[in-house]
Amino acid sequence: MPPSVFDTHCDGPGLLPTTVPWSRLYSTYRRFCCDVHSDIPIPTPSSAPGHDLRGKTVIISGSNSGIGKEAALHFLECGATVILACRLTATHEQHPEETRSELLTRTGADADRVEVWEVDCSSLASVRAFGQRWHDSGRTCDILVNNAGLSPGKRIITDEGFELTQAVNFLSHTLITFYVLPSMRYSAAPRIVNTCSCFHAGGQLDFANFNNEKHTPGGQSGVQWYCDTKLRLLMWTVELQERLSRSDDYRHVIAHGVHPGFVGSNIWNNPNFQLTPLVTPLLRRLISRFSITPRQGAFVLIHAALCPDLGLPNSDSSTASPLDDAKHAGANGGDVANGGKREKAKQPSPGLSAKFGGKYVNRNIVDIRRPECDDILARSRLWQRVLEDTKAEQLGLAKDLPGHLPEILAFK
Repeated sequence: MPPSVFDTHCDGPGLLPTTVPWSRLYSTYRRFCCDVHSDIPIPTPSSAPGHDLRGKTVIISGSNSGIGKEAALHFLECGATVILACRLTATHEQHPEETRSELLTRTGADADRVEVWEVDCSSLASVRAFGQRWHDSGRTCDILVNNAGLSPGKRIITDEGFELTQAVNFLSHTLITFYVLPSMRYSAAPRIVNTCSCFHAGGQLDFANFNNEKHTPGGQSGVQWYCDTKLRLLMWTVELQERLSRSDDYRHVIAHGVHPGFVGSNIWNNPNFQLTPLVTPLLRRLISRFSITPRQGAFVLIHAALCPDLGLPNSDSSTASPLDDAKHAGANGGDVANGGKREKAKQPSPGLSAKFGGKYVNRNIVDIRRPECDDILARSRLWQRVLEDTKAEQLGLAKDLPGHLPEILAFK
């Protein structure tokens, strides 16, 4: 009998007996040999359906550089208001205010359409401050891109007791989502995009070792911890979509986990990203030879956020243009207005969005994912662990999302 859903610190993955994990050999193959290296045409706002974002608001974490910055550029070109959710202290990255100025210059957008909101994803206290600020703003988010991430280089435990990769790559994204989600009930067709990775295929799921309590090796520059967090994030994304599909307010919200590709981005410039003398020149050669540009890497963020084929079918969701009949107020992103009063978006039938969301999008294709992502018990236990680690219930968050399925509670 597998551990209970409430045994959130159990040894190992605690999978259902019917779940057959991939072999180590196949996991290695999926991790290193499944990138899409070819350039993919990025749609222009005028050439693709769903790319008219006038009157909508997009939040992107980690958007002052790399793929987040390039995605912000595209959403701006589509007419959206973009919030750059970034830390202000990193010395190896472009300062968010400089990024803001650059984006305004490149797009010619009005100054009020790019905002910098501080959030340090290594600190849940900082995330709570960001989330409270968003809540107090009373605005609607139409697209949330949880993109911030790192590979730490060494074992670092934060002041809050979390392994650094776990805090930045996973927990911060779940907490931001919990804060932002209530505002999405007023958006016609909202989406959540979580930056995962093909490296989720190399992740190890051990509920007793989320914060490296067992002092297991992190590999070159902590790459194993990176893989672990990307597996957790993809599992959580699938579980989030399942719960959204059963909710009264969020059945129209679509969430996807994405792999940007092997991107030659700023992540390799992290001063804590340390490799052995033998590996460093090899990695540099691989980046030079095989990596794609941040612009190409941003494709999947744009694709997962806007492609109609990755959303609900038109007949089952509220798909009216955000400008139809002047129903959407620009100041509130995608708010549906009725005499100045916000209204909830139309909801599809229960369970439908779970069929169309929760995908693993590998650049331009919906790809297969680790079997753990389809294990409903392990996913539910992960959900429970997130509620505990983020103190979501004490903060009054996620209380309007459905609980565990009855068949999950049967495991005691």
